[in-house]
Amino acid sequence: MPIPSRHPFEAHEVALVTLGIATTLALLATGQLFNPVILEAIGTTILYAIVIFACRGRTERFRIRFFASFGFAVWFYFAISRITPALGTTLRDGALLAIDEAMFGQTPAIFCDQAATAWLTDLMSLCYMTYHFYLAVAVAHAGLVATIASQRLSAYLFTGFAVGFAGYILVPAVGPARAYSELFQGPLPGGTLARLIAELVAAGSSGYDVFPSLHVLITCILLDHDFRQVRRRFWMMVVPSLGLLISTVYLRIHYGVDVLASLLLFLALRQTFLKVETQQARMQE
Repeated sequence: MPIPSRHPFEAHEVALVTLGIATTLALLATGQLFNPVILEAIGTTILYAIVIFACRGRTERFRIRFFASFGFAVWFYFAISRITPALGTTLRDGALLAIDEAMFGQTPAIFCDQAATAWLTDLMSLCYMTYHFYLAVAVAHAGLVATIASQRLSAYLFTGFAVGFAGYILVPAVGPARAYSELFQGPLPGGTLARLIAELVAAGSSGYDVFPSLHVLITCILLDHDFRQVRRRFWMMVVPSLGLLISTVYLRIHYGVDVLASLLLFLALRQTFLKVETQQARMQE
């Protein structure tokens, strides 16, 4: 069973509620008081906070809090497609490309363009989609089993989402393929599989989900958790996950700096949560 909480809100729940409140205030600051997305942000944030508060201090209701956090994260991701235009924020693709050029000479997707083949595009597309499978399985397992490990993953995972979403809001961008298609020789070669996955990705994208790469950040969090808690799943997912990391650049979805930022954020979050776990272990001795 999860550890009983001494606080009405866990750290990741505070992070998600704070994200909702900050986004609402930013939307209100635009002066578009009757924009439906403002009411959507206010209502969803309040509803999430009420659910979490109603389940405070009750370990048997961990599942409700866990899936409520996941639901809020899913809502926020898709809401970014409405929030960013409402905020009127300037796209940052130019700045991200400039950073890539300063670090690598050109954005890494251009290097991949020179080695692109149809079979490789199919493979990279498949690797890219493993993120959704991995996340769904990990969330279902953690929520339904509801152990101390699940509680730790909840804090780790949803803090990662909150940090990533903040990046999407503060640094909106559409990625190399959409912003700088002229830099490439042409569309990526690929078969039916690659085309189907590209359509799925386009349909499920929030449109401004570039910096940082949550595919990389969240996958690293899941791998780190699984290495310690679900070793069999770690070994099943480690190779596809390495392919996923490469695919974010190969498929022209991300700039190199997006991936680098995600890895640095992961290391920072990992260090923070290791310290928290160590402190909790000492308190229980």
